[in-house]
Amino acid sequence: MKIEGAVAWLIIGSVAIITGCSDTPQGGSAQLAALGKTRERQLAARLASVDRGEDKSKPVAEWIMPPELREISGLALTADGRILAHDDEVAKIYVIDPRRGILLKSFTLGTGMRGDFESITVAGTDIYMLASNGVLFQFQEGADGAGVPYSAVDLHLGNECEFESMVYQADSNWLVMPCKNAKDKSLAHNLVVYRWKLAGPDSQKLSMITVPFAQLVGNNKWKNLHPSDITIDPTTGNFVMISSHEEALVETTRTWDLVRAEVLPHGHNQPEGVAITKDSLLMISDEATRKPAAITLYRWHPSQQSDSTQ
Repeated sequence: MKIEGAVAWLIIGSVAIITGCSDTPQGGSAQLAALGKTRERQLAARLASVDRGEDKSKPVAEWIMPPELREISGLALTADGRILAHDDEVAKIYVIDPRRGILLKSFTLGTGMRGDFESITVAGTDIYMLASNGVLFQFQEGADGAGVPYSAVDLHLGNECEFESMVYQADSNWLVMPCKNAKDKSLAHNLVVYRWKLAGPDSQKLSMITVPFAQLVGNNKWKNLHPSDITIDPTTGNFVMISSHEEALVETTRTWDLVRAEVLPHGHNQPEGVAITKDSLLMISDEATRKPAAITLYRWHPSQQSDSTQ
C-alpha cells in the first residue's frame, strides 16, 4: 500500500479526556498539554523519517480510545482538521485532536438517543450521521457536554440496504452512501450506492448507482465488498473505502474506476472508520475486540490517477 511509516514508541497510552471545550487542555492540565506537544513533535519526526523512505507500510501512531468509545464507528474531519468520531449505539459525538491523540470534548444529539449509528460526515457547518436503516440525522457541533438540536429524515431505504458508510461530496452536494449489504438479490454482484442531494434545484433528491464488484476487487480473491466506511482523498477527490469483512482498502475515481484494491495493513481487528487529512495522514478506527479501540495513523501517498472532471 502507499501508506508508510512505523514506530512502536509512538503508540502512546490512552487518549486523555478533556473536560473543557476548547482545543487547549483545561483546568490544571499542564502535564496533558505538555504530553500533547511531545506527541506532536514525535509524530512530526516519524513522518519526516517516512518521507525519507523509512519504515514503509506501518503505523506512525496509534491512539487508544477511552472505554466509552470501545464501539467506535465512523470518522470525519472538521474544516480545521479535528476528528469527529461516534459510538454505534448512542448518539454521542467525540472530538479528537488527531496529531496529539487527545479527546477535546464530546456532545450528544438531544439527550443522547440510542440507535444503530454507523457513519458521520461534515458538510460545511452541518454534520450528518447515518443509521444503518437509512435514517439521516443533521446537526451542528456543540459545546462540551451539550445536547444539540437535530433534525432527522428517513430515506425509506431500510428494506433496500444496510448502511455503514457515508461521505459528503462538496462540489456536487451529494451525500454518497454505499450499501454494506444490498437486500435486492438481483443486485447481488454489485456495490449499490445511494446518493442524497443536499442543496440546489434537486435538493433532497435520492438516486442510486451500481458498480460491479468485479470492477472493484482488482486481483484480490474477494467475491464482493462490504464497505465499513468511505472518505474522499482531499488531494485527488477519489473515493477511499475500507471493509472490515474483506480486510480491504479500495480507492476509486469519482466515476468508480478502480485505482487500487489492497489488503489493509496487519493488526486491524475490526476497522470501522476512515478519514484522510489535507496533509496526507490516513486514519483508521478499530472497535475493541482482542485489543482496545484505537485510531491508527499512516502516511498516505495520493494516487496519480483521478477523474479529469474534478
